[in-house]
Amino acid sequence: MLVITCLLAGAGALFGETKVVVENEAVRILAATQAPGEKTPLHRHARNRVVVFLDSGDLREFDEQGRVKDTHWSAGQTIWSGPTGMHISQNPGTTPLRIVEIEIKQAAPEKPPVRKPDLDPVAIDPKHNVLLFDNEYVRVFKSWREPGATEAMHEHTGVGRAVVLLTDLDVDAKEADGTVSRKTGRAGDVLWSDGPVTHAGTNLAAKPFEMIIVEVK
Repeated sequence: MLVITCLLAGAGALFGETKVVVENEAVRILAATQAPGEKTPLHRHARNRVVVFLDSGDLREFDEQGRVKDTHWSAGQTIWSGPTGMHISQNPGTTPLRIVEIEIKQAAPEKPPVRKPDLDPVAIDPKHNVLLFDNEYVRVFKSWREPGATEAMHEHTGVGRAVVLLTDLDVDAKEADGTVSRKTGRAGDVLWSDGPVTHAGTNLAAKPFEMIIVEVK
């Protein structure tokens, strides 16, 4: 089922095919699948969230007054969503719809993290790092890299970052101190790393990688 990290009648609840993949002081990250035709119970979302749609598909939402809102989402589309009112969601399509939901558990910092312009991945390589949105809680961008290519050394600021893989991943990550570690994953996986960190990755795969990066401030 699609809608996750919900409150039903004021109590925390999980529905359908949903699992918590990361939970720490900063975030709670869930992966969920909503089956075709499946409809959720009446619920609301209490936290700010980043929602990443892994598949293209439609959603139908019913509010408490029974009003209906239909939306279409593309694979890889990523949105910011604040706390919601009570509603029911349904997948009206014929195929499952998978999402990743990153709940922000902490208040926004009083002062945003300081970024060094010469280490900001979005600033130094806008071709491979496309800013999606930036607010007081998170900065979110899409990142990709060609086979065999190496990123410029760059920094991720804040308390940590969530990486949602849109493709399979196989990289060597070299940190500023020279330490190298291999990072792998499958499309749809979610990785969490505490921050800040300065590093550069080399794509070891025969295909490009593509990911959504959520830097939590």
